[in-house]
Amino acid sequence: MGRKSKALLVIGVISAALVGASWVGARATAGQFLGLNPPVSDRSIVFAFDGVPNLQGNPRAWVISYASSTLPGVGKAELFVSPTGILVGTNPADLDLRLARWEESRMQGGI
Repeated sequence: MGRKSKALLVIGVISAALVGASWVGARATAGQFLGLNPPVSDRSIVFAFDGVPNLQGNPRAWVISYASSTLPGVGKAELFVSPTGILVGTNPADLDLRLARWEESRMQGGI
């Protein structure tokens, strides 16, 4: 194997490891945000290479979509996580407040 082939192989392996670490970081961020036994399900994760148009600055981010939800007034939810694992937005924008209210009512036996 030539030097160029080895270099390409090493670059490919490192790139795959970085993408994998970024994906794991996005999942971990979503898990921390939603907590244990979240009221959302049917998750899908894609990376928005062209950016997320409904966020200021159109940043590139992991888009973690949940197709179904038991949160009142929320049919589906989305989390937007940067490649470095920072939550940069949600859809609906007040998802954190809705989750807090849901958790509060669940703790009181309402749900």
